[in-house]
Amino acid sequence: MDNTSIITQVANPKEEESISSSQDKVSQSNSSLKKHRSRSIFSPFFCCFRNYNDYHVDPPPTNNKALSLPPPPEENGSPPKCDQVQVIPIPSPPAKFLLPEVSIVDYGKNCVVIDLDETLVHSSFKPISNADFIVPVEIDGTVHQVYVLKRPHVDEFLQKMGELFECVLFTASLAKYADPVADLLDQWGVFRARLFRESCVFHRGNYVKDLSRLGRELSKVIIIDNSPASYIFHPENAVPVQSWFDDMTDTELLDLIPLFEGLSKEEDVYSLLQSLRNRTQSKHEKPWTKETPRPSLRRTQHKFSRMMSDDCPDAFRNVGRKPGLQIWTINNMQMVPVPAQGFGNFFEGDCYIVLYISQNKGSGQSTDIHYWIGNASTQDEQGAAAIYVTQLDEYLGGSPVQHREVQGNESPRFRSYFKNGLIYKKGGVASGFQHVDTNAYNVLRLLHVKGRKHVTATEVEVSWNSFNNGDIFLLDMGKAIVQWNGPKSNRREKLKAVLLAQDIRDRERGGRAQIGVVEGGDEKDSPELMKVQNTSVRLYHVFENSGNLVVQEVATQPLTQDLLHSSDCYIVDQRGSSVMVWKGKQASKEERREALNRAVGYMKAKNYPSSTSVNVMTEGGESAMFKHLFKSWRDKGQTQGLGTTYSVGRIAKVDQVKFDVMELHARPELAAQQRMVDDASGDVKVWRIENLELAEVNPSTYGQFYGGDCYLVLYTYQRSGQQQYILYMWQGHHATKDEITACAYQAVNIDNKYNGAPVQVRVVMGKEPRHFLAIFKGKLVIFEGGTGRPGVVNPDGGARLFQVRGTNELNTKATEVLARASSLNTNDVFLLKTDQICYLWYGKGCSGDERVMGRAMSDVLSKHDKQVVMEGQEPAEFWVALGGKAPYASDKRLQKEEPPHSPRLFECSNQTGQFKMTEVDDFAQSDLDEEDVMLLDTWEEIFLWVGNLANQYETKEAWNCAQEYLRTHPAGRDPDTPIIFVKQGYEPPTFTGWFNAWDPHKWSGGNSYEEMKKKLSDAASLSQITVDMNNLNTSAVSSGGYRAPGGPVSSPPVYRVHGRDLSPKPSTPTSPSTQRAQSSVSVDQSPSSGFTPSSPAGGTVSPSAGGSGMFLDPELLVNKSPSELPQGVDPGQRELYLSDEDFENLLGTVRLDFQRLPKWRQSDLKKKAGLF
Repeated sequence: MDNTSIITQVANPKEEESISSSQDKVSQSNSSLKKHRSRSIFSPFFCCFRNYNDYHVDPPPTNNKALSLPPPPEENGSPPKCDQVQVIPIPSPPAKFLLPEVSIVDYGKNCVVIDLDETLVHSSFKPISNADFIVPVEIDGTVHQVYVLKRPHVDEFLQKMGELFECVLFTASLAKYADPVADLLDQWGVFRARLFRESCVFHRGNYVKDLSRLGRELSKVIIIDNSPASYIFHPENAVPVQSWFDDMTDTELLDLIPLFEGLSKEEDVYSLLQSLRNRTQSKHEKPWTKETPRPSLRRTQHKFSRMMSDDCPDAFRNVGRKPGLQIWTINNMQMVPVPAQGFGNFFEGDCYIVLYISQNKGSGQSTDIHYWIGNASTQDEQGAAAIYVTQLDEYLGGSPVQHREVQGNESPRFRSYFKNGLIYKKGGVASGFQHVDTNAYNVLRLLHVKGRKHVTATEVEVSWNSFNNGDIFLLDMGKAIVQWNGPKSNRREKLKAVLLAQDIRDRERGGRAQIGVVEGGDEKDSPELMKVQNTSVRLYHVFENSGNLVVQEVATQPLTQDLLHSSDCYIVDQRGSSVMVWKGKQASKEERREALNRAVGYMKAKNYPSSTSVNVMTEGGESAMFKHLFKSWRDKGQTQGLGTTYSVGRIAKVDQVKFDVMELHARPELAAQQRMVDDASGDVKVWRIENLELAEVNPSTYGQFYGGDCYLVLYTYQRSGQQQYILYMWQGHHATKDEITACAYQAVNIDNKYNGAPVQVRVVMGKEPRHFLAIFKGKLVIFEGGTGRPGVVNPDGGARLFQVRGTNELNTKATEVLARASSLNTNDVFLLKTDQICYLWYGKGCSGDERVMGRAMSDVLSKHDKQVVMEGQEPAEFWVALGGKAPYASDKRLQKEEPPHSPRLFECSNQTGQFKMTEVDDFAQSDLDEEDVMLLDTWEEIFLWVGNLANQYETKEAWNCAQEYLRTHPAGRDPDTPIIFVKQGYEPPTFTGWFNAWDPHKWSGGNSYEEMKKKLSDAASLSQITVDMNNLNTSAVSSGGYRAPGGPVSSPPVYRVHGRDLSPKPSTPTSPSTQRAQSSVSVDQSPSSGFTPSSPAGGTVSPSAGGSGMFLDPELLVNKSPSELPQGVDPGQRELYLSDEDFENLLGTVRLDFQRLPKWRQSDLKKKAGLF
């Protein structure tokens, strides 16, 4: 049998070009290849029957009887002559149809027949370097390798087809090739049936797919194929596609999804397909040829959208499916697109609809629809926005997640779309105001800027009464934008405000506005500390009864996925912090339509504030946040076939991989998924906590851990030519609290010894991470109790039983269990150690690799003779040592695989005086805030990332918060999950691999606020701006004066900007705590002015030490090299230049108590505060 007779495909034009023109070509009539189609994508509607409409052939009847069709092409590929019109008889329906009865799951769905080769994949017997699959095929006793390439977006296409249709794979290739390819391709079990060459009708040298033999009503059948000859009997049912070979930029499958979404709703597919033909041919007065080709799919896609819904809003017709952001505003109850230059500007009197399509790491997309409610919008506009959101959701197939957003309380995901921040503008049609012209220069407004990660800017009254000391304000005067920084605003907020000012300049003023920065004075701080609030999650079934909304509680946390039924709708309430609505696919259309309104009604019934976040999602389109509320969530398509996916010996399946350390370093995402920083070949040093101090462990006993001890394991390895460190803190179950505390304290000392470089990992006994197992090379033994201290004799309990788990040196450990027969398990290897002998017991379910590792482990645990005991052949002495026979787990256990979970990033901060955790959506490296502690949850591990500028309180509280996070997690997380402490600049690949395009030089080369400010001042200064604040608001103070933020009334200031001071100067004396360097202004203007701002006043700084001298801002002293300090500051006594308040905040003690401490303790406190 020839290779080409296995696979039926069109010829690759690239391969044809390589054949010499002098070589005789084999007639296509003697080959099994499909006829190659070289015309444009829509020509197959007519390509085989060019004058199809000229023959006046009506759409076929639905009774499956024979019909008249134009003739097929001749076997040499030439079109028929016009006078050769003839009738092609379609075979009568067979006594037995090709397909079984329609299943309950697919009842009511249309049927789509999908081709394989050059439609979904391209296969070749020639090696392909980037092949997705390699399938062995036996031909005449010889096994050949078939290399298979997947067409771009095929996974998303098939997943969507499975949701919309009863899908059938129908290929003219042989089953011995096509069936294994389908197994690899169909991850979701989309194909209800698979038909191969033997199901085709051989007609005039072609394998034709006769749709009348399927056993389905033809008016409900669609075929998608790249070869017109394949559907020659039923061209009216065809959706043609272009033959695909290796173009990885191809988007045809993705572009066809809207058409199929429309076809899935049609009772009769002929009407829509015929309408498409009519619309397409109406553009051409004569048949299409190479000289007058048909329009391409991209140009005709607009027609698809228009045919999908006759009553859809006009705005929907321009909805694209490419990743990105689209925004509409509601104007006179109509959706009006917002231009891209207006993105991020929201008028308080309006409502908006925001559509965001994101590309997932795989090949699929996720879609979110938000409707935003302005504080001054009317009820009518809010209702119109809600209706449009529902219609848009239906238009997009019901897959998007819906979100309700309220001005000032937007979700983190919504804010993440606008990297430079949100601007709330006064105005809007409904409120009676006029929209502000963003391109005009006659602007005078004051923007109140808030937020450290996602910034919002609200227009407020241009008055000094609008200012406060904790925030930042932008005074926008059209040609000049002045940024005023409140004294309590932090560096991150200042940087974000600068970026927002630049965005206003570039987007609204064409880059021609000038920017100035003013530093405000200082005021005392009085934060209020609060602990993290736990959230109680409840699940409610929502339905209507006699016109009344009924909310019935189903369960509380931890929730399980099986509580959700496809025929119903549910509400997940996180105690008012957010309300999530889940719509089952089998729920009635009315229930699905009213889901959002019911959520709002529920919110009102519970008396939740109107700002409560409301998210609506459809079954199969759940957000990562929603999934994390459930224990062991499993997505559709995550399993193969019916039921739950299991694997025997999960560790064996995952871990039999030879680690290439260079690949791990080159691909941090692989290191993150494997949870291995390297191949565990680095250096190891182990200490034990003895009398609360460190005691080195003899290397001969490395790998032996006792449950009554605590250990510190320092692992050293090389990465990019530099030494890296991991410090494991192993805590035994029976260790005392003092030992556990001393373990953490000694870890800090070791960390300081290595200048903060080690990554610290908390390991609870029995929860050892994978890399920890690997560094002991298959010799890790965990004793239930006792101690490994030299000279201490552990109580002799007689026989000791150890359970050995693992398949190689990278994943094996032996754990002591109770020496009773009930501890045995048929799936594992056990070592029974007695005074005279060591029994090596092999359960029936253990693998050969596990037996090999058990034998190696027996040499570690015992020097006595070893006796192998097979399960069921135990000698009497074996049972005597275990105290007699007893029942044990004797069924072969299939280990349930842990489903994958999307990583989540949280910001931990007490910047507002309240310790809070805020989730960061669609996180990237830029979201790691140097001033905060970030928590990264990868499910199997918790990372605590500490920025260089994070304060001590946040660092200390983060440990407690991580443990509380695990304890209160709605999915019932294991509280002993490893917690890994990572410092900025020392991130291991197991951490960086969770971030796309990690830049190790980001913080060394990125722009800080000071650098950004300096960059502004380097541009030039404002020539002169005069703003009379009294004229801006003469009613601010009745006496004609003004009140500065936090200050008394004084005479109205006049801002005169000459490249220096812009800040108001209150006339009252300043307190010692506010005597700091004078405020200055930085400006941004085109460099043509030639102005260079003057430097700060010179002179040296003398220490105050609590006296009346000048104090310095901590930002000038903390974490600065000697060369970066102000002139005259003693690098070894930076604390002398702090005010009493700053001294106590940074060092945690008052000056007098500090001076009484020993020198080493003083140095330790100064190091931690960044003053050393």
